[in-house]
Amino acid sequence: MTSNKLRNLVTESYKNDILDTNKVYAIANCLTRSELKQYIDALKNHEDKKNVIVTTPFKVYNHKGFEKLFPNKKIFYKIDPSLMLGVKIVDNDNVYEFNLKSRLDDIISYITKRYD
Repeated sequence: MTSNKLRNLVTESYKNDILDTNKVYAIANCLTRSELKQYIDALKNHEDKKNVIVTTPFKVYNHKGFEKLFPNKKIFYKIDPSLMLGVKIVDNDNVYEFNLKSRLDDIISYITKRYD
């Protein structure tokens, strides 16, 4: 399947910028197995480009800072207590992780390599 055809199928799968399951099923029924795999991958990639996942150790009450950083994207919030005073942001293929645990791990790794 050509990339233009694939791009058109993904575009046609949306109605008012929301994934339309009826259209997805209709398109999926017309594709071969290998084309279906390409189509699903393309849909996932398209969705990933529209979404940002913010993981924090506690509930975020002020969402405006993240909304300013990522305009025109849907922001999903997750809670992970193991982050220890930090935040992890996943924007498409980019992962930004700022937390106390990773800093401490970096220090321990540096000391271990330096003095072994």
